[in-house]
Amino acid sequence: MKVSVKEWTAILLLTAGVAMAFIALLLPPPGEIHDSVLYVFAQILIYSGTVFGLDSYFTKKISNHYDKREEK
Repeated sequence: MKVSVKEWTAILLLTAGVAMAFIALLLPPPGEIHDSVLYVFAQILIYSGTVFGLDSYFTKKISNHYDKREEK
């Protein structure tokens, strides 16, 4: 299984987003995450979901299309 650059960046950003959220819990005031951290984390989740979800969806659709063309 070959991992593309898009998938590596999604994994890296997701890891960084989770780490950023945990670090924000430790900063003053403890136990509270600032809105800017939540906004950046939401953007990271959207990007990662797009890369993993849409990319795999369209890859399967395209491969199914080519498989059906070859059967004819």
